Amino acid sequence: MFQFLARRSVALVLTALLALAAGHVLFNANTGVKSMGWGAAIADTPAHMVDLVTGELGDTTGEGCNPGRKRKPDYIELCTGWGAGSVAAMMRDRVPVDLQLIIGGMLLGTLLGIAAGRWCAAHPGTWLTRALHVAMAFLLSCPPYFLAFVVLVYFSWSSGEYKLPFVSGQGDYRPFSDDPMAFLKAMWVPWVCCALPLAAVVARIAEASMRDALGEDFIRTAQAKGVPTRRVINHHALPVALPPITAMTGVNISTMLISVAAIEFGFGIPGMFLTIRGAIYSRDVPVLEALVLEAVVLVVVANFLVDAYQAHLDPRVRDGGSGF
Repeated sequence: MFQFLARRSVALVLTALLALAAGHVLFNANTGVKSMGWGAAIADTPAHMVDLVTGELGDTTGEGCNPGRKRKPDYIELCTGWGAGSVAAMMRDRVPVDLQLIIGGMLLGTLLGIAAGRWCAAHPGTWLTRALHVAMAFLLSCPPYFLAFVVLVYFSWSSGEYKLPFVSGQGDYRPFSDDPMAFLKAMWVPWVCCALPLAAVVARIAEASMRDALGEDFIRTAQAKGVPTRRVINHHALPVALPPITAMTGVNISTMLISVAAIEFGFGIPGMFLTIRGAIYSRDVPVLEALVLEAVVLVVVANFLVDAYQAHLDPRVRDGGSGF
């Protein structure tokens, strides 16, 4: 087990370093500065990687979205407005907000997906199963921002047509340590919007895996011995179905990052992904590289955790895994 995790760790670290080096070259070679072409960007990469390791991430220009643009009356600025300063300081302030949204969405989406897939596998042909299949198809066909758009237009307390009181609105975010209830009010709808597309994918995989597991001989043996159906599903079939569910959850972390970026933009949640629009408009390369760094680390860590959990569930994974 230790050797398997060590091999995976080396492979994932190399993947992260290569992705960050490629991002540095691409961003700096296209800044429009004549002195920083492809050759100069490539030659500067080793020093840049050393700076990453030592924590020197550069300074942001602090120009925000569209410098000098006048705000319209009653207009909510949805892009960002960060001050000039250290990118590392920006990441310390904003990355925890991203993690709150991502972890909450992944946990909620995984639990909802497993519950829906379990029900559909155990109760085929019922009206609720058909309704869940329709909901899955709808969620899988939605763009990442659609659910957030519907909430903000129709149900948000601040901008919705019907203004439901406890539905999250734009700019509601408050740290949990400052006001727990305000934090929950601001985050529960973004969590649901992040979770539902993931839940649809997990439910499809969970249903298929559970159906295969319920057809196995050991399941029929347990049923023939009079083991209650709920115990057969929860203690015999569900553990067999977990490895593909876990793998699918890890693979979808990159897709969830797209949803998180759109949802942070819509609800004005002050995470790192809210800075994408302003960083692109102002060509703030240090901020763009910080976004690449965060995304790469999140994907690498998520896949490492998935690999470790799969190796724990299935000895064949760690015995046959090469790590590369």
